[in-house]
Parts: sequence; C-alpha cells; structure tokens
Amino acid sequence: MSPLRRIFFSAGLLLALGQAAAQTASSTETTPPVSPEVTALPVIADAAHDPVWRDLLAQLAPTQTRQARFEERRYFPFRSTPVVLTGEIRIVPDRGLSLHYLTPRSLVLIADARGLLMRDEEGRERAAPDDSRTQAATTALVNVLRFNLPELQKSFSLHGRREGERWTLGFEPRDPALAETVGSLLLSGEDLQLRKIELIRSARQRIEILIGETQDNVIFTGDTVRRFFR
Repeated sequence: MSPLRRIFFSAGLLLALGQAAAQTASSTETTPPVSPEVTALPVIADAAHDPVWRDLLAQLAPTQTRQARFEERRYFPFRSTPVVLTGEIRIVPDRGLSLHYLTPRSLVLIADARGLLMRDEEGRERAAPDDSRTQAATTALVNVLRFNLPELQKSFSLHGRREGERWTLGFEPRDPALAETVGSLLLSGEDLQLRKIELIRSARQRIEILIGETQDNVIFTGDTVRRFFR
C-alpha cells in the first residue's frame, strides 16, 4: 500500500462538507471570521519555496484509484452531541469523486466535471444547487485537497506547524463570503497520511472527518462504476 494511501479521499468529503456548511450558515450563532485554532499556527508565507513544507505538499496529489472509509461528526450549537455519519469514498481520476454515506441512511454524492449530483438508494437523482456561492466553496475546497498552491494562495492564507512526522495545516479564507460558507479549515496528519479534516465555523459549530482504512489502485467493476459515478 502506498504511503499516500489516506490523502486525497478527503476531497469528496470536503465537497459534501462545503454543502453541509452552506446549509447551516443560516444558524443564529455569530460566526467569527477566522478560527483561533488556525491563527495560532505560524503563517506559511510561500509554501512552494518553504523547505519545511515544499516536499510534503509536492507529494500530496491524487494519481490513482482509491477507496476509503470515514467517520463524519457534525457539531451544532443546538445539540449536546454530534451527528455522526459513516461511509466510504471512491476516486477515479478521469471520472471524479463518489461519496457513499452508509449511516444514518444510504446516499451517494457524486462530484465531477459536470458538478454535484445526489443519488438515493432507489437511484433517484437530484443536482445540487448551482449557485455562485456553492461553486466558489466547492472550487476552494477541492484546491485545498489538491494542494494547488497558486490557486490556494489566491483563496486562503496558509498556516502550519510540523513536529517530527506530525503536521497541521490551517486555511484562512481571504474572502469573507467564503469564510461564512466553509469557515476555517484544519488538516492534520502524520508523515504522508491525512488523519483528520475539520471545518470550523465557531467554537460550537464544526464538522470533523476521521479518515480510516484506505486501499490504493482499486479495480472498480462496471456495476460499481455505474452505481457510484456517472
């Protein structure tokens, strides 16, 4: 198994998280413009040339089919415990990403060049909203997971800390509208493995993703491709 076995499955998760964050943006809780958990990290002024970060970031790129399990925890100010969802995500470079929620109910979210599509367990489909706010959030979040540095530096201020093999990256949106939609982002991992993704809108409203068992170079059958892609 490749040492990169965990890294880019989270792109599809972030697409779903961006949609979830947009749906909860109407909460009455005031959202701070930037999470203190991000601003507490040192600023990365030029990640492409920073010797602490350039080699790590250069290697975090999807090049093959992958499949992973995940657990998603959604925290809201009006709930004492998080909403927990579980599922699996598949990626095929020339087809896009497919996020399959298994619990609490079955739902497939497909992200590809044509946009976002939701498909229920009966096969009924519904396109996600095609508004400018959703598109901007989706583009920004995908650039985060692709580590597309030129585009990232247009949308975010980068922060980070490395301690041995452990690392944390923080993304502070430059655009207030983007900050309101997706909040601040924290990615943490060890060596070349992404362990956790956080979208933080406030101290009591956030989404956390724990990345689990992952397989590389998966051969998806025709039935699997038809079910989870388009």
